[in-house]
Amino acid sequence: MDYYLIQNGGDRTVIRSDAPVPGANVIPDELVHAVFDCMDAGIPFRLVDGQLELASDLRPSRHATYDWERRAWVDARTLGEMKAQKWAEVRATRDAKEFGGFTWDGSIFDSDAMSQSRIMGAAQLAQLDPGFQIDWTLADNTVRSLSAVDMLAVGVALGAHVAAQHATARELRAQIHAAADHQAVEAVAWPD
Repeated sequence: MDYYLIQNGGDRTVIRSDAPVPGANVIPDELVHAVFDCMDAGIPFRLVDGQLELASDLRPSRHATYDWERRAWVDARTLGEMKAQKWAEVRATRDAKEFGGFTWDGSIFDSDAMSQSRIMGAAQLAQLDPGFQIDWTLADNTVRSLSAVDMLAVGVALGAHVAAQHATARELRAQIHAAADHQAVEAVAWPD
């Protein structure tokens, strides 16, 4: 009884049979365990003239497929798919930065959606009442007393913080849109 490797594109199946399996490669007995190990680990391989060939290096990303002729990993995504994924990454980073807090006058304020709403509500109250005073809990759970002028400045700082994140994202989106190849798309990154 022999083991046979059936390959259909990237899909591989190993079967055991007494009779030859049309279109399948017989796996030499000494390679059966190695073939199963490669399949279990997701390591690309192929059988050529009874020899096991493994992909060089480890897969660099989940999008990479192994090109046996070039003996190299290649990104299998189309340029459009890559651009869509890069834009999704930029949006996720934008949101994390927008909602990740901001600094005003040496204090770090929360800026998640609820905190933004609270800051804007307090800033509106500060506009209506020049004697406004509030003890505000900061991101590190310390408390800072804010006057009406302070609260308005915090509201302005929040607005500037949100606008800056969106401006950066728009700039990166333009770079993604203008990218002519995979390398140009990969080079797009949120500035430090």
